[in-house]
Amino acid sequence: MESYKLDSKIVEEDKEYLIQTINDLNEGVIRTSFFLNGELLDSKIVPHGGDIAEADLLNLIKITHSDKKLELEYLLKSFKDVISDGKAEVMFHLGSALFYRRMFSHARQLFQAAIKIKHDYHEGYFLLAQTELASGRIDAAVKAAIKAVELQSQYADYRNLLGEAYLAAGSCKRAVIEFEEAIKQNIYYADAYFNLAIAYILNAINREDFEMYPDLAGRTSDVLKKAILINPNYKTSIYDEAVACLSSGDLKRACMLLKTVREEKKEIARQARTSHSDRFLLLADGISQKSVAERIDNLEKEINRNPGYVDLYNELAYCYLFQSRLGWQKGVEFFKKALEINPQMPESRRSLELAEEYFLKLNDTICDITDKHF
Repeated sequence: MESYKLDSKIVEEDKEYLIQTINDLNEGVIRTSFFLNGELLDSKIVPHGGDIAEADLLNLIKITHSDKKLELEYLLKSFKDVISDGKAEVMFHLGSALFYRRMFSHARQLFQAAIKIKHDYHEGYFLLAQTELASGRIDAAVKAAIKAVELQSQYADYRNLLGEAYLAAGSCKRAVIEFEEAIKQNIYYADAYFNLAIAYILNAINREDFEMYPDLAGRTSDVLKKAILINPNYKTSIYDEAVACLSSGDLKRACMLLKTVREEKKEIARQARTSHSDRFLLLADGISQKSVAERIDNLEKEINRNPGYVDLYNELAYCYLFQSRLGWQKGVEFFKKALEINPQMPESRRSLELAEEYFLKLNDTICDITDKHF
């Protein structure tokens, strides 16, 4: 079987985006990678059976590549439209999609615009703080996280994020206060326990607060055990190495390894949530029925080849919902056209009223279903 590669470039002002799709022969997948000015932002795979015909494989590569190019073009166009429209909630949702794609510059502008319009938009400050932290803009991250906590002090996630921002700024004592507060809000908050362990170790390295020195190993081990008990996914081979370094007194390496574990977990979560931008696209008016139908066809073929791949079933369910939305929307449009030709058709007017009423309910239901996953 041959190896194929497709490249597409989109240039916008000082930014050059590259979408690259290849057939990875070693792993038996199609891999689409997304670059900004040469830096890899994201990568997504589509599995395929080894017995796939050459023509089907090439067609799947082309469609996968085209979908990602269409998505990027739509997201960039939406960015301009949403900024112009001035609707804070829409800015927030598009900003979230861009954030999970690691398009931090665009996401930052949307979150900043949203909180400028809606000053008490705590979700906007929270995502802005995450964006600034991921971009390495630590002071800005601290400032945004403080504002989110001021607006909703009882949110454990906000406290934990502020703690991470303080930790990145080198303020272990203030970080510990926030992590402990997050745990008070939610005693089953594994991330806060894990961050607390990192803060204890970093404090010992930086020699900031002597009150946290006594029984460092015991104190750190206790919160790490709680984090692992609540979320076993933290316990990786790197985690085991970090614990060994902690026991031997190599604090710097232990801290570095625990941060690696934390960032790897964040990356897994980020990749799982990049589908937000896919669904933002599918909910948009610009998506075509043909594109959704092709996506459904490809997903069904892949399920036949990979019947145990649960994510494929999940995405197929979403696509069928979006397809029904598009079909219903088309029905509404044709009732309107019928009335344009003959405004005196009572059955068409009644049908249009009912169709429009239920389309709003259908659209709200789809939005509610997808929102539950973000």
